[in-house]
Amino acid sequence: MTGYDKFSRAQLIQMVAALKHEKNILVMTQGVALRESEERYRRMIETANEGIWEFDAKGNTRFVNTRMGILLDYHADEMVGRPLFDFVAADDKDDCREKLAQLRKGSKVQFELRLLGKDNGPVWTIVNASPVLDREGHCTGSVWMLTDIGDRKRVEAALEKSEAYSRAMIRAFDGLTYVCSAAHRIEFLNERFKERIGHDATGELCYQALHNLNEVCPWCVNARVLAGESVRWEVKSPLDNRWYHVSNTPIYHADGTVSKQAMITDITDRKKAEERLAQLKTILEQAGDLAHFGTWAWDSATGLFTTSEKWRQLHGAGPGVNTLAAALLLVHPEDRAAVGEALRQAVAASAPVRLEYRVGSEEGGRILMSGELVRQPGPKPTTLCGVAHKITG
Repeated sequence: MTGYDKFSRAQLIQMVAALKHEKNILVMTQGVALRESEERYRRMIETANEGIWEFDAKGNTRFVNTRMGILLDYHADEMVGRPLFDFVAADDKDDCREKLAQLRKGSKVQFELRLLGKDNGPVWTIVNASPVLDREGHCTGSVWMLTDIGDRKRVEAALEKSEAYSRAMIRAFDGLTYVCSAAHRIEFLNERFKERIGHDATGELCYQALHNLNEVCPWCVNARVLAGESVRWEVKSPLDNRWYHVSNTPIYHADGTVSKQAMITDITDRKKAEERLAQLKTILEQAGDLAHFGTWAWDSATGLFTTSEKWRQLHGAGPGVNTLAAALLLVHPEDRAAVGEALRQAVAASAPVRLEYRVGSEEGGRILMSGELVRQPGPKPTTLCGVAHKITG
């Protein structure tokens, strides 16, 4: 006798019907849950920020989400059935084949891939791909998630271009340049600086490597530059006793730290010339006082017109005469144009000048002025220098 023998036939029929009803309810519930789950995943796929691309074992497109179509400017239906390589840039196809081979062996891959949009324009992406395996472990396809990195690539390209310009400017700069940290550690030296000190001093203390000092330079401007100030100044280095013009500017790093950049030009020759010029000016001033003549100089490139005290006395002028235009106002109006033209022609022809002119607006004394171009190395000289003395009046 079994456990069911105590139930009547009618009762057993009712129990079977109840079980069928419960089964139907369970099946219906599972079906609804499955549909809800599928709908939920479909919404997730269609609203994802990443492109989702599914391939079969041969690399043909099974499915793309809306975002993937937008990335390449296609409608999703236009891509289904088409092979992957219809959309891969020529230069990236070999690398893509290698990644597909890894996927078919069951490995996940991540790599950058340049695709082609509908207009054949490049679309930079980063790919995270996983193989789809059957129960026996055979690869039946793959699923790819692609992120658009076009903005990042454009920034990288702009940065690379900027760095190329910077490197070119540094190579073209005839002077010395270096970068140091707030702790006075050298972070960069150009090749000319390395040649000057005889080695690559990157990582060393700047005051030791550059000036052979045992403590921070007494003229150091690090604090001012690191506070955001650009500082320009001149210094005589104790390492080689040469004069340098230094232009310091701050460099701001992404981590919030600040370094100091220095662009340095050797001005020793200029300093020596200035010293010689000052000595010559003193001698001329003294000679002028004795011989009653004044000295003058005109730099046609800058327009600066400099005069001695004696020259100003001869012309009845104050100290404010510092341009050729101002100096010509001291010349008689009828002689003014001729004097200006004679000076300009002397510079243009690299020839000496000698002329007479009247002083003032009334009939006054006459001045004899003579001068020559100052010879100097480099481009064509532009500075006339000479003397003037009164011959009548």
